[in-house]
Amino acid sequence: MKNVFELSATAVTNVKGSTQLAGYTLQPVKWLSQIIGAAKVRHFHAQFAKQGMVEKNQTSMVFPYQKQFKQSSDWETKVAENTTVAWTTLDTLDGAEAVPADNNAGVAMSERALRTNAVDLVREARDQLTYYAGDVVDLEVRDTLVASTNQASSGSSGRGAYTVYGGDAKADSELSTGDTLTPDMIVDAKTNLTSTILKYWAPSSPAAEAINTDVTANPWRSASNEPFILTIAPEQEKALLKDSQFMNFSEYGSREAIMEGEIGKYVGSKVISTANTKQFSSGGTAADGGGTAGAQGHRCVLFKSLKAMGLAWAQKPRLRVFDYPSDLQKRMVMDLAYKSVAIHKDAICYLDVTDA
Repeated sequence: MKNVFELSATAVTNVKGSTQLAGYTLQPVKWLSQIIGAAKVRHFHAQFAKQGMVEKNQTSMVFPYQKQFKQSSDWETKVAENTTVAWTTLDTLDGAEAVPADNNAGVAMSERALRTNAVDLVREARDQLTYYAGDVVDLEVRDTLVASTNQASSGSSGRGAYTVYGGDAKADSELSTGDTLTPDMIVDAKTNLTSTILKYWAPSSPAAEAINTDVTANPWRSASNEPFILTIAPEQEKALLKDSQFMNFSEYGSREAIMEGEIGKYVGSKVISTANTKQFSSGGTAADGGGTAGAQGHRCVLFKSLKAMGLAWAQKPRLRVFDYPSDLQKRMVMDLAYKSVAIHKDAICYLDVTDA
């Protein structure tokens, strides 16, 4: 994908701006040379991905992982002295391949625009491209987390994510006003991550919670170097900050590093508020893949950092500025290549809730 935003000599809005002067043209007017910026959507998800760099002359990266550590009951039985050991098959290793794709962007600025504009267009373009690079990567990691294909199903095909719904809903299609995020939902989601019981929603009508008896889930634990992360939207932050249970038991002021967007720590999970949380609209496509959503809301995610997903770089963001004399332009290019993949899908739990 390549996006080019051009500031041409003939485009009046790029040189003079779209706002017209309200005063008389003969009266002196002072222009500030610094742009007052709009609010940025801050970036959060990528900081919790396991990251690696694809080496030169390589096309992809494989994140090897241990699907599960064998329980003692899965090992071959003990044998008597002077008897050959009963060998156990090590079949728990796997890998997730990430094939980075280019995602470049550029800005072309005419020499006339640079000469006649009161503001520093080069600095503005640099800031915009830097923001673009961070935002597009963050959304890539977010989309990996919220993909409905990660959900668990019956059988021994693998381990997947589970969904906790707001209110008494059992699907996004059943969500209605008032099914907002609650501290109890966070406890339920954490229990799901720490339990060896792999739950899923059976595709019956109505949906019913079921247990996958063929697969044992990994009992994840939050640790200081690999904590549980709960990403929520500002609408869910509002609900939690108005809940006395959350406010009374959330932890602040510890010696742990405060992550970008962190609003507190609850039942061992860092709570991160970000506008990049996946949103769904009433009557729109449901986040759980089950038809249409019954109300507007967000798919919040509780996951184990550095275990749930990986981010492979082939080219980390690189900004270059150069002259283009034949077109009387100065050009700025941001090139980057990356790919995010899910690794341990049972280290992910969704919390689908309404905004109000």
